[in-house]
Amino acid sequence: MRTVFTATVATACLLLVTLPPTAAAAGTAGTAARPYCNEKHPPKNRYYYKHRNHWDCVGEHLTCSREQRGAYGYSMNHAPHSRKLKCVFWTDAYRWKPVRTG
Repeated sequence: MRTVFTATVATACLLLVTLPPTAAAAGTAGTAARPYCNEKHPPKNRYYYKHRNHWDCVGEHLTCSREQRGAYGYSMNHAPHSRKLKCVFWTDAYRWKPVRTG
């Protein structure tokens, strides 16, 4: 039993060491998949911006501005338009909270 465990651990370590750099970095994509959230947008020179009737690049649990209250937006930390948020009053301030589905 001990030999099987040791062989398994050794094989796993060998696989981790020999992974190509792109495979190792794939799990840390985060905001790299949304490069437009990493640059400021006109006209107000902010990272988040209004697109038609919703806001893009907003942060979950962050405070909302006065113009965003009650509005919908999409998270900057997820794939584009996959995590819907709404600006609601929460405890002490207006904050972006996930929209419950179902």
